[in-house]
Amino acid sequence: MTATKQLLASDYDKTFFYKANPQALPENLAAVEQWQKAGNLFAISTGRDAASMLYEQTHKGVQFDYLVALNGSFIIDGNKEVIFKQALPHSIAQSLVSDIREEFNDELIVSNGFNGCNFTNRQLSQSDPAAAEIFHRNSQIYTRTIEQALEHEVYLVGCLAEDQDKAQAIRTRILEKHEDDVEVFINLNYINIVPKGISKASGIEFIMKHAQLEHTQVSVIGDDFNDIPMIQAFRGFAVPNATPALVEYAEGTVETVAELIHSLSK
Repeated sequence: MTATKQLLASDYDKTFFYKANPQALPENLAAVEQWQKAGNLFAISTGRDAASMLYEQTHKGVQFDYLVALNGSFIIDGNKEVIFKQALPHSIAQSLVSDIREEFNDELIVSNGFNGCNFTNRQLSQSDPAAAEIFHRNSQIYTRTIEQALEHEVYLVGCLAEDQDKAQAIRTRILEKHEDDVEVFINLNYINIVPKGISKASGIEFIMKHAQLEHTQVSVIGDDFNDIPMIQAFRGFAVPNATPALVEYAEGTVETVAELIHSLSK
């Protein structure tokens, strides 16, 4: 058992859950259970929204004390209570949707936290089984059209690029127009646009204070560009498939979240 309560925050896709390493999920789930039983806290820090992660909780058994969703703009506790939220200004959300629609038509993400819409992978789903699986899952989770989602508070606007170069180009274009109002993160070729000043680092800072912990009691682990802010801000670790840009800032690399938990528990 650890002597002092600790908080571990993990990215979800390709860190906690990675299709290429399916045996890691049950190991990670078991390790988290023991981590929490020892009096520690576990958080998922993800670009996904609460609706998507609650779906994962139901279908894969993922348990957390905190969920830092939408790269930090929407945070819930283990009882699914919202403890922090910061929406995009309504006019900015509308402008972003209008701009992105010119290139992506309706294949957009407009998140309201617990609902919204996610029409990415629609066209690709007709020929790619993996994309079809994602599109089908999203059709079960979300109930709103783009217009309906825009009638509510919007915490993230996004889209899915063909590759990293295209994603970077879109990011640059968005920041040229909206740099004073938004942050733009890239994750698995998804472009995630959130309010200015928001990141996974700001989200973990919030839950650290909410749990009355010190900075030295917090560790994080991730794999992609949108994880870099939290890797830089806290004691950060990478998984083997992490982008080199993230590894540069990590204290070390571990095979799985379970391995990191075992190390932190010593």
